[in-house]
Amino acid sequence: MDLLFVESSIKPWGTEQHFAALAIAMARRSHQVRCLMCAGSPLEAALREAQVPVVSLKFRGSSDPRLLGALFRLILQRRPRWLVTNDGKFYWPLVLLGPLIGARTALFRHWPNMPKKKLTRKLIPRLADRFIVVSQFQREYLRREGIDVTPISILYNPIDTTLLQPAPQARARMRASLGLSDSEVVIGYVGRMVADKGIFTLFDASERVLAAEPRARMLWVGDGADLPALRARVAQSAQCSRHLFRDWTAQVRDVYVSLDIAVVPSQYPDPCPRVPVEAQACGVPVVCSNIGGLPETLVANVSGLLVEPEDAASLSAGILALAADPERRRSFGIAGREWVCARLSYERIAAAFEELLEGPRTPGANSVRPEIFTR
Repeated sequence: MDLLFVESSIKPWGTEQHFAALAIAMARRSHQVRCLMCAGSPLEAALREAQVPVVSLKFRGSSDPRLLGALFRLILQRRPRWLVTNDGKFYWPLVLLGPLIGARTALFRHWPNMPKKKLTRKLIPRLADRFIVVSQFQREYLRREGIDVTPISILYNPIDTTLLQPAPQARARMRASLGLSDSEVVIGYVGRMVADKGIFTLFDASERVLAAEPRARMLWVGDGADLPALRARVAQSAQCSRHLFRDWTAQVRDVYVSLDIAVVPSQYPDPCPRVPVEAQACGVPVVCSNIGGLPETLVANVSGLLVEPEDAASLSAGILALAADPERRRSFGIAGREWVCARLSYERIAAAFEELLEGPRTPGANSVRPEIFTR
């Protein structure tokens, strides 16, 4: 199968990581994959390392004539069977260009809602050969918004379980670099430092955890608009020295394996965040807010815990329950790794994507059923 992936963002966030991950996963299954993307994307190096051909251009948005010209030339040259994008800016260009050269379109949506323009909301899911969301929550959210979800499919985020796996030596090395001993219980937040991600609720919860558990340490990894405000709160804390901050790193595996507990305290309905799944792939138990698509990223009380969003007391209780029970952490870590490998690995999601693309284009027939991930 010949696929052309198109993306305009230069951010390293979840949507863009999905773009690269799915392209790599399909290439590993011997499909002909090529990517057209904006020069300067931090994901270009990962794609090239995986030997996925990349055409990178400098352009200003999806309406830039240089981009549209390059896109049209590449389509005519390659004659791909499928045009694939996560980028809402490309919805209309692809659904209009595709039929002209006999290509089909697979459009992903990662935000909970649809674009505001009524014509786009109504027509794009119908005009696309496949319109795909990344969680059951998201599909239901769109249904409640009045969107006809009959032609909308579900495909979860693929995770590289070969790269993201338990690594004892990397754990020891990373902890040593942080000045942490193996006996300390490291609780970690990995992601954007913004209020919507629940960082201030986690800070409040961490104060209770650090006061109650002398072995606990808090590790914050990432950057964002609210990082200065978080640092200011930590500076005023009696537990200040037990909070550690690190910038975002591409070596995210080493961060995950250094943790004993990963926390995802989101307070907005993230459709399907990658962090809890990546952490579980590395054998790390998770504590997550019970909101949005987060409940679909773990097996509650088997590989992680769900707590109420914006509830510091509930969050601290969940963290403390795991911090005090190393055997439960070990059991959760094993279960989480097994669950991710069985359902969300590159191989599993790529196979599900193939099934979705090759299936019939009839109402409801192209939805990836929940049981496809539980066989």
